Amino acid sequence: MINLSNLNYKDKIDIDEVIDYPLEYLKNSDIKKLEKVKVNGFLAQNEVNEYVANLHVYGQMYLIDAVTLEEEPYDFDFNIDDVIPQNCINEQNMLDIMEFLWQNIVLEMPIRYTKSDADNLKGDNWQVINEVAQGEEIDPRMQKLYDYYNKGGE
Repeated sequence: MINLSNLNYKDKIDIDEVIDYPLEYLKNSDIKKLEKVKVNGFLAQNEVNEYVANLHVYGQMYLIDAVTLEEEPYDFDFNIDDVIPQNCINEQNMLDIMEFLWQNIVLEMPIRYTKSDADNLKGDNWQVINEVAQGEEIDPRMQKLYDYYNKGGE
């Protein structure tokens, strides 16, 4: 928690922190683990007495790979240069920095994520291929689609 009342006496509040998120934050999200969440920058007041954040946030989240279903690391790195929403500030004028950052971290999470190389994907009776090998027969059901893509979509 950061006391925003200190901005009545100072121009800004500097922040340089490493934040560990408890499991309760991760419970209802697709993020399985958060590591090395670092934040640095400052909080200030603008001309109309709103609290603003100018922060650089980076770290690593672990997501389930959409193809292999394994837990994979995903690096994130973003800047926040915005007004702090009122729902993150309590009646004592304290900012819950973890909640504020969490709202922004969730926005950085991709909808689907995979680290898999499409050239190496295969399973029982299927394989992803990028090109048809010379002389290889094309399934007749896919011939029109193959012709369409080879002619540039004409």
